[in-house]
Amino acid sequence: MGLTHAQEAGFRVLVDTDAAVDDLRALCLLLATPQFEILAITTSDGALAPKQGAGKTCALLESLKRESIPVAAGPDLLTTPPPWRSFAQRVTWGDSETVVEYSNRTSATELMVDQLRCAEKPIVVVCLGPLTNLADAVRTAPDIESKIEKILWYNDELHPPSGTNYGHDPEAADFLLETGVPMDVISNVGRDAWTFDEAFLSLIESIDTPCAQRIAVAHRDPEVLERIRTGHLRLWDELLPVHLSHPELFRMEKLTVTPHLRISRSFDGVAVKEEIIRMLGGHAHDENVLFLEFPDDPDLFTEDLRPHVRDIIRRHGHEEWRLCVLTTEFHQHLGIYSIVGAKMGLRARDILGAGMDELEVVSYAGTGPPLSCLNDGLQVSTGSSLGHGAISIADDPETRPEAAFKYSGGVLRLRLKPEHWDQIRDDIAQGIDEHGLNTPAYFDFIRQLGIRYWLEWGREDIFLVERVD
Repeated sequence: MGLTHAQEAGFRVLVDTDAAVDDLRALCLLLATPQFEILAITTSDGALAPKQGAGKTCALLESLKRESIPVAAGPDLLTTPPPWRSFAQRVTWGDSETVVEYSNRTSATELMVDQLRCAEKPIVVVCLGPLTNLADAVRTAPDIESKIEKILWYNDELHPPSGTNYGHDPEAADFLLETGVPMDVISNVGRDAWTFDEAFLSLIESIDTPCAQRIAVAHRDPEVLERIRTGHLRLWDELLPVHLSHPELFRMEKLTVTPHLRISRSFDGVAVKEEIIRMLGGHAHDENVLFLEFPDDPDLFTEDLRPHVRDIIRRHGHEEWRLCVLTTEFHQHLGIYSIVGAKMGLRARDILGAGMDELEVVSYAGTGPPLSCLNDGLQVSTGSSLGHGAISIADDPETRPEAAFKYSGGVLRLRLKPEHWDQIRDDIAQGIDEHGLNTPAYFDFIRQLGIRYWLEWGREDIFLVERVD
């Protein structure tokens, strides 16, 4: 079955970080925005040692339920750690001050080479620290150069190269600068540099999404807050995701001798900060066709849903909110299995790193309601619709809340856990006993159950997951 793509995916990115506090902000922006598909994260030697940075990164991904993103550490290089390393070690990235232990044996070089070689199209490599890992990967496998769309790097200056990230591994930077791979360097230095101030932090704190709150918690730490109040923290690495999605906000200068290299000379700081707020709120790149911004004002919704709108978005994110709302309108009533189908499709995309319209889906929910209502949620949440020829119903007499998702040569199966399916069947049976089948009272009963499951059931927790590669 071939896929018909109604819309292209956003940016597929590899991220390399040295785990400074501004890297945390940049990663949260990337993770908050559906437009970005993070294929892997590697850690380099800079603010933290690579394994320390990998531990922090894993803690962040665990707290945001994004553990499926692979993480690998690069080599230790710095004989003398930077003076701010002890500060960077104390910044909390996860749900507790004890970060999860990093134990992956795959090296950063191996992970980068594997991801780039497997890429069907060139991808963007976002470098938040020194260029050690990417240089090692290109030296190891020169063929991957053609798989790099461009390198996006934060560094102070390019002509001549200077700055902290350059200084931590100048040899790696010089090597990549000479390869001819396109590189955009983003900078925020000088007297007019834009700061990360307390007023901006307050705006981030007001956003009730997991990524925004992760930044808020880390930056309300007294030690971090003191650096904010003294004007030490500036907009640094978080500029890279904004530049990737809105390059028009940056004035780029192309170097005449090496035209594949560009550096930012200025940017619209007000507009950049506004975009950061939008991205953290989950609004920046909803894949909408007609909406400029998808509605999330509780007053716009029905009386029974209104009290739960903020909690649903806070718990499950704006993307799930959008897909479940669209599913319900398409399905023309708020049903249990349609909501489960929307959560299932989005969870498959989370795990696979897939955008809309990129999956082939086989549903085992059959064609008979109420179980087949799962199919409506699957279509809306994946874009794998009947019109695209990208969803089919399995010829299997045993219908069940399960689907197989085909992507990049592999298959991922998701099935609703038995205890959750038993609860649904028991609740539906109770509704039939109390209100009869397909009566107005029955559908109202199902609607209230749907709202409750929508709010209480996290898509990370309710499915059995099996890879069939």
